[in-house]
Amino acid sequence: MAFSDGTAGTGCTAPAAPDYSPAAWPEPVALLPRRPLDPLGTVLIPAAERQLFTRVSTAEALSTAPRPAAPATEPPAGLGGTRTAPGPPPLPPVPPAPPAPLAPPVQHPGPDRPRARRLALPGGGESRRQRLLERIRVPLRDHHRTAVLGGTAEGVAAVLGALLAEHRADPVLVLSTTGPAGSECRTGGRLVLRSVRPDPTALREALGEAACHYPVVLTDTTGAPAEVQLAAADQADHLVLCAQASATGARTADTLLDHLTALGHDGLVRGAAAAFVPAPPTDRPIADRDLLPHFRTRCRGALTLPAHPRATPAGLRPRALLDYLELAALVGDAMADRQG
Repeated sequence: MAFSDGTAGTGCTAPAAPDYSPAAWPEPVALLPRRPLDPLGTVLIPAAERQLFTRVSTAEALSTAPRPAAPATEPPAGLGGTRTAPGPPPLPPVPPAPPAPLAPPVQHPGPDRPRARRLALPGGGESRRQRLLERIRVPLRDHHRTAVLGGTAEGVAAVLGALLAEHRADPVLVLSTTGPAGSECRTGGRLVLRSVRPDPTALREALGEAACHYPVVLTDTTGAPAEVQLAAADQADHLVLCAQASATGARTADTLLDHLTALGHDGLVRGAAAAFVPAPPTDRPIADRDLLPHFRTRCRGALTLPAHPRATPAGLRPRALLDYLELAALVGDAMADRQG
């Protein structure tokens, strides 16, 4: 046997290839006729089938739709025929919803309409306020000087002077050692705020000039040097001691009272008013129940005030205003002692 390339083989015979032909061939499939195409390449739908996809207008649908049979009517009396049952009665018409009531017009108080009265303070605050005002409005025959001294207490002397000027008929002068020297501010009709140099001599001169024009004078030396505060105490008829409600503030206030007592101002110390403002975050605060009873044994009265009050009482809350009225009433009690 020779291979396909012409070389001689070995003499063995190759096996025959298997036959995979089917025993019976299937019948040929008849091809369906193709529908003609339009120029766009889509199959054209015959007219009979195109009606199934044609949208019919509403008018045509109503015209071609079968109409419902007319209801049978009852024949007139005396005529033959069958009588049909009447249909259900028609529903009554729904009444329209009533219109919403109009809101009453807002009435603003006019010149002929009285305004609403101010509400009384809770907890008997109104009666307490009236009692404080009676103590503040004590008559004054001579001039009165109050020295506000101690630690830094911003705005205490200004608010105290504003309350005295508001509830008394006397002009009030507040001499402050803070701010530019010589500046003056008039707030309201009877209150004057004036700045002086933080010097004992300048303070004595300013007090001497004010004695002839202002029956009530307050000297604000809080935070000033010790010699300035002692000069204000030498010229004062009453003391208001300001300190922070902390351990450091309490020790400083005690030391100042001891120093004034040693200088011969024992009467001023016993008649003084101690006012405490909140302690800073860097110091340990002391509760009122532990702080105030001690100073009430040394002074006429002791109380706590809110922090950083404004220069006028208008921005104070009712409770804070009562506290400042209490301080002004202690000044009024000192005025009444001088009249006696």
